[in-house]
Amino acid sequence: MPSDPIIPRFALAAAEAALADTPVVAIQGARQVGKSTLVQTIANSRNATVVTLDDPLTRAVALEDPNAVIGLGTGGLLAIDEAQRAPGLILPLKANVDANHQPGRFLLTGSSDLLRLKGVGDSLAGRAETISLMPFSQGELTRRETPEDFVTWLLSDPTHGRLFPALEPEAVVKGGFPPACARSETRAKKWLREYAIRLAGHDAAELQERGYPDQLGAMLQYLAAAGHAELVKAHLARHLGVAESTVAIYWRLLKAMHLVQEYPAWNRAPLRRLAHRPKACLLDTGLAAALTGFTSSQAKTPGGREFYGNLVEQFVALELTKQSAWSRTPHGVFHYRELDGLEADLFLETDDGHLIAIEVKATTTPIPKHWKNLIAIKERLPERQVTGVLLHTGSSSARLHGWLHVLPVTSLWHHDV
Repeated sequence: MPSDPIIPRFALAAAEAALADTPVVAIQGARQVGKSTLVQTIANSRNATVVTLDDPLTRAVALEDPNAVIGLGTGGLLAIDEAQRAPGLILPLKANVDANHQPGRFLLTGSSDLLRLKGVGDSLAGRAETISLMPFSQGELTRRETPEDFVTWLLSDPTHGRLFPALEPEAVVKGGFPPACARSETRAKKWLREYAIRLAGHDAAELQERGYPDQLGAMLQYLAAAGHAELVKAHLARHLGVAESTVAIYWRLLKAMHLVQEYPAWNRAPLRRLAHRPKACLLDTGLAAALTGFTSSQAKTPGGREFYGNLVEQFVALELTKQSAWSRTPHGVFHYRELDGLEADLFLETDDGHLIAIEVKATTTPIPKHWKNLIAIKERLPERQVTGVLLHTGSSSARLHGWLHVLPVTSLWHHDV
């Protein structure tokens, strides 16, 4: 990784565009994904006022007299970092915005879903836009000049046959949390484990009156080991020894803390019997690897290959999720499974209805059986335009039958769009 710790974020353009026409912009994401750094970048370009509710005195003022904090903007942009620490700010903020609809007045950040917190009296509907910030994308880490956009590139009829860099297990195992990326793999694992312990033991208690740090920690461990898999709350409840309703509470808590990603099942083919359960995973493969004790050196061992395959699938899902926030071809990210067992790891649908079925294989030598599901899915959806993609960990690329692309995982960010 480059020695310069300041890595430009591709979410910056989306935040700037929102500030140009919206009074309140909220940047939300898990702790330590870089929200404060992004806010400071925006503030520096606008000579904005920045306050943080991590500061005890500022937080006390916000709790006692929210209008005193809201008034600090003095006509320019006011950035309030960690705004979820004072949910009572939202109603006075709404009143202030209703009195002055000028865009670009308030920039909020939160490591919890601040507009759904207990004590928040309004959603700011019509007044606010939310920008989700995830850990670094691979394009950000490799310092691409333009945001990576795999879907737009894929649908632009790219030339195949070129070689791409092979996927290094270290990239998957380290993940994208900024503090982890700045450390060695061993030190990154220690940081990530401590991160999970503190979230389960402290931050969760701020959101949930009855906190169970041991059980929440066990749930994070379970999700880490499961990888990108269908979410079966009954199985999770049995594993934790709690009621399914309790698992539902924990799941909502993890979502509010932006620690998990959920991928709905695609079910827009009424003549097919499709699964309805979503797939889910932790928001970062580095966190998953740290919680399971998995190292990059285990990726090529007999005992580690299977888990590494699951981790690579999760890695691809998360990279595509990050890109969906800025892609020039708007699309949703799903998974596909028919009740007879036919499935695709990921299933993308563009706004104009184009479908992209993706299989992920942790192999450097893909063979025909790896893309047989993609062919079967295309045959079962004859009325739809389907593009198939087999992603592998090697270097080679090829196109088959005009619609089926065999590509390295690294083509997700090493492409020329």
